[in-house]
Amino acid sequence: MNRIYLTPETSRVLSKTIKIGVPVAIQSALVAILALADVLMVGNFGKEATAAVGLASKWHFVAIMIMAGLSTASSILVAQYWGKGDRSTTKAVTLMAAKTGVWILIPVTAAFIIFSNYILNLQTRDIDVIALGSDYLIYASPVLILTHLVIVVESTLRSTGDSFSPLVIAAITIVINISLNYCLINGIYTLEPMGVAGAALATTISRAVQIIVFLGYLGLRQHWLKNTNISNLHTKGLHKKYVSLAIPAVSGAVLWAIGTMLYQVIFGHMGTLELAVFSTLGPFESLCFSLFFGLSVACSVIIGQHLGCAEFNDAQVVSRLFTRTFAILGIATTVILLVFQPWFLSGLGLNTPNYTLLSKPAMTLLSIAVSLKMLNMVIINGILRAGGENKFCLQMDFIAMWLFGLPFTAIAAFILHLDFEQVYAMMLLEEVIKLTLCWRRYNKNLWLRNLTEPVSV
Repeated sequence: MNRIYLTPETSRVLSKTIKIGVPVAIQSALVAILALADVLMVGNFGKEATAAVGLASKWHFVAIMIMAGLSTASSILVAQYWGKGDRSTTKAVTLMAAKTGVWILIPVTAAFIIFSNYILNLQTRDIDVIALGSDYLIYASPVLILTHLVIVVESTLRSTGDSFSPLVIAAITIVINISLNYCLINGIYTLEPMGVAGAALATTISRAVQIIVFLGYLGLRQHWLKNTNISNLHTKGLHKKYVSLAIPAVSGAVLWAIGTMLYQVIFGHMGTLELAVFSTLGPFESLCFSLFFGLSVACSVIIGQHLGCAEFNDAQVVSRLFTRTFAILGIATTVILLVFQPWFLSGLGLNTPNYTLLSKPAMTLLSIAVSLKMLNMVIINGILRAGGENKFCLQMDFIAMWLFGLPFTAIAAFILHLDFEQVYAMMLLEEVIKLTLCWRRYNKNLWLRNLTEPVSV
C-alpha cells in the first residue's frame, strides 16, 4: 500500500494548503455565520419569517449555483494556466466567466422580481410565508449580478494562490451586512423595523460595497488581473474549452440547487414547523462545512497547478493526502457534533418543546452524515473537478439526487407518511450513492488531465 511520508514535497503541500485553505475556510465560516444571522434575527418575527427567509434564499441559491458553475469552470482553467505561468490566458478566462454570467443573470433577476409570488407559491401554501418571502426576493434580487462578479474575481484570486485578499474584503463586507441586518430588520431610532425585507436590503447594500472595495483594491495595487494585456490573445479555442467545462458545471450546479430546493418543498408541505427546523439547520450545516470547503479549494488549486505542468504523479500524491485528511477530520467532526449536541441546539434556538421533538433526531442524523459529505466534497470539488471531470460530476449528481435522494424522500413524506426524522434520513441516501460513484471514478485516474494543451477549433 502506498504511504505518504512527511517529505519536503509533502511539507510544501501542507504549507500551501494552509496558505490557501485557512483564509477560504474562515471566509466560508463568516458567510455561513451571516446566513445563520439572517435566520436567527428574523426569527424574532415568528416561524413564518424564518420559513420565508429559508424559502426565498433557496431561489437565490439556485442563481448562486449558476454563478458557482461558471466560476468552477473558470477556476479549473485558471489554476492550470497559472501553474503554466500564462497570465494573459488566466485573465481572459476570468473575463469570459464574468461576461457569461452577467448575460445569464439579467433575465433571472427580472423573473425573481416580477414573478416572486408565483415562484414561492410552488414551495408552500402559507399565505403569510409567501408574502414575506416575496419581499425578500424583490429587495435582494438586484444584487445577483454584483454577487457573480465578486464570485468570479474571488475564484481567480484563490486559484492563483491569493485567498487572503478575498478574505479581508469579505470580512469587511460581512461586518457591514450584520450591522445593517440589526438596523434594518429590527429598526433603529426613527427607522421602522423591516423584518424579512430588511435582511434582503442589508445584503444588497453590503454586496454593492464589496464590489466597490474590490475595484479599488485592484486599482490601487496595480494588480495583474487589471493590468495584464490580452488584446493580442486568440480566444476561440479557449472559449471552446471554457464552454465544454461550463455547460456541465452549470447544469450540475443548477440541478443540485433545484434538487436542494425540492427537499425544502417536501418539508414545507409537511408543515411550517418542519420547514422552520429544516431552514435553521441548513446554515448551521454550511458552517460545519466551512473548514472543509477551504481545504477542498486548496486541494483543487494545488492539483490543478500540478496538472497544468503535467506533474501527474505529484497530483496523485496530493489527492491521497487530502482524501485521508478529510476522512479523519470528518469522523472527528461527527463526534464533536454528537457530544455537544445540546449546546448547538440551544444556540440555534431549537431546544424549545415545540422544536426539540423534530430538531434533536435531525441533528443526530446530520452529525452522522457529515463524514460522508466531507469525503464527497474533497473527491468531487477538490480532485475530480480539478481535472475537468465536470460531465461525470453532472451524471453523478443526477443519479444520486434525482434517481435516489429526491424520489425516496418524497415517497417517505407523501406516500408512506413517515415522521420528520425518517424523511430526513431518506434525504441522506443521496450521499451514500455519491460516495460509491465518486470513489470508483477517482480510482480510475481519468481526472489526471492537462487542460492547457491546445485543442482544435
